[in-house]
Amino acid sequence: MSENKLVYIASPYAGDIQKNVEFAKAACRYAMEQNCTPVAVHLLYPQFLDDNDPVQRESGFHMGHRVLEACDELWLCGSRISTGMTMELREAKKLGIPVREISAEQIQGGFTMEKKYGVWAMRSAGSVCGAAQSWCKHGGKPMEFDTMEQAESYANQLNESCYSPNVRYAAKEMEPELNQGSGFSMRM
Repeated sequence: MSENKLVYIASPYAGDIQKNVEFAKAACRYAMEQNCTPVAVHLLYPQFLDDNDPVQRESGFHMGHRVLEACDELWLCGSRISTGMTMELREAKKLGIPVREISAEQIQGGFTMEKKYGVWAMRSAGSVCGAAQSWCKHGGKPMEFDTMEQAESYANQLNESCYSPNVRYAAKEMEPELNQGSGFSMRM
């Protein structure tokens, strides 16, 4: 690899923001270990932009695309490609910037990713309270299931017992949990 390439780190942000930020930081450290200079705008822009505000989110994408123009490569990090990452990928291709796929295993070394599933609750705009989306929670934490089938079964039970046409439930894969393997440590 060429010395000190400027690489644009693309990884998910929305969802479990804390875990996604930890993963993005790990991706930046990995890039440094590869003798590259990482740029992760999704670690910077949420410090002063509201990702939930469509106008501010769009501004973040425009600024990010401007930063991408200066980069030598775009690195797609992890197995899940978010909407924002798809836009960054499209822009990199348009600009002729090389794209590399970097697996979570490469980034995390001794870390493995454990799949978990949850139930996503969706309230439509037709509701008196307005539109909203969230994980179904128990004790303040999102409920987790080991298989998609378990999550689907629970979502179906909720849909059958729900009396509002404005609320629906669906099984969905959650952001992977980081589990440290033996003999390796990494500070976040």
